[in-house]
Amino acid sequence: MWAKLKIGVAGAAALALATACGGGETPAAPTGGETLTLQTNWTTAGTESVPLKKALAAFTQKTGIQVKVLENGDDLNQVYETALLAGQEADVLLVGLLEKQLDWVKNGAVVPVEDYVGAWGLQEEIPAEALADWKDAQGHLRGLPYAGFTWPWWYNKALFDKHGIALPATADDLVAAAGKLRKAGVGPVAIGGNDWSGQKVFMQIMETYLDAESAKKVFAEGETCASPAAMKGIELFVKLREAGVFVDGVEGLTADQAGAMYQDGSAAIAPLGSWSYVSTEPALAETTVLGGFPVATGGTYGKPTAFRGSTSAGWWISPNGKKKIDAVKQLMQHMYSPEVLQSMAVDGGVVMATATEVDTAKMTSPLLAQSVTALPSAVDFAVMPDLYVPADVGNPLYRATSIAYTKGNDAKKICAAVDDVYRAAK
Repeated sequence: MWAKLKIGVAGAAALALATACGGGETPAAPTGGETLTLQTNWTTAGTESVPLKKALAAFTQKTGIQVKVLENGDDLNQVYETALLAGQEADVLLVGLLEKQLDWVKNGAVVPVEDYVGAWGLQEEIPAEALADWKDAQGHLRGLPYAGFTWPWWYNKALFDKHGIALPATADDLVAAAGKLRKAGVGPVAIGGNDWSGQKVFMQIMETYLDAESAKKVFAEGETCASPAAMKGIELFVKLREAGVFVDGVEGLTADQAGAMYQDGSAAIAPLGSWSYVSTEPALAETTVLGGFPVATGGTYGKPTAFRGSTSAGWWISPNGKKKIDAVKQLMQHMYSPEVLQSMAVDGGVVMATATEVDTAKMTSPLLAQSVTALPSAVDFAVMPDLYVPADVGNPLYRATSIAYTKGNDAKKICAAVDDVYRAAK
């Protein structure tokens, strides 16, 4: 489900965006000033915004179709659904697949797009695995996959080397390393124990002893207390927590706060996603080793585990957008052109969920290059919860997993809190 990569040396000059976004296609005839409204949670502050906006400008120049961009960040769901009720929703959206979006096709908030993949000539560009990730239980394709992600564990090797500590290969090594880091005045693992990031890492450790199908079932249905393998994973989590593997106060941290602790060197380890690669200071990026949660004795995985997926961002079409489907078609064909895809990856630091080859020699981010070269062979990719956790469970589960990060709560209390959230949503 990942872009094919030509291996090279990171750090070469970025592609010229004028060339990347212009493409070699014959320009379509202008449509007389038609306008599409695009709503996205990609904001101006993000690196991906620059190539996106240049690509859209090139599209307008080529077709005459204007694209009005609405940036809503984390408020996108609420803003879109409110506008939808008034029949004034955006025509297309560029946003990920999680929580409320899981039910958008079922609820009529957007139109299914399976019929457009072949009709618009996108079948060679969108891998089958990505299409499968974006399908709902009824077989409808919710949106067109565009951006993926990798979510490894980051290890500041310079801090480990400074204090004579080896990078942990096993869960027991992690406990030992955490103790040594604490004695050296360095926090061990920083994670947002009070939000979505801590929820995912809790589930990552919970699935340590689950096979893939069992993990999917537990994520979809809960009943963790009744699953011996899930309970074994929760017990491992409690063992790590009580041994001081997580930084102090982890149960109250957000993802941003945890990321800042890694970035400023007050924590030596952090599970951070590909969205942080480009913004990391070069000196820290050069000394960071991307890996995974260390191997547990008797666990399902033979290598450290990390997450990856194709659901970071996709193109959704609204009921209003369907009324302008020819203009939407032209926009999609432009945004999936090889030149634009390469620009998004190289200049925007986006992990694309597409098939276009990207030359890592043109990547200026060493972490992005490392994530698509060394990381896949260094880890096993565990089951990502987002595709299976029901839409009504995601947010309430944050509180339950915060309980998991709070010292003194045993595995039975944690599994009961998790299961209560699932039962309340039924």
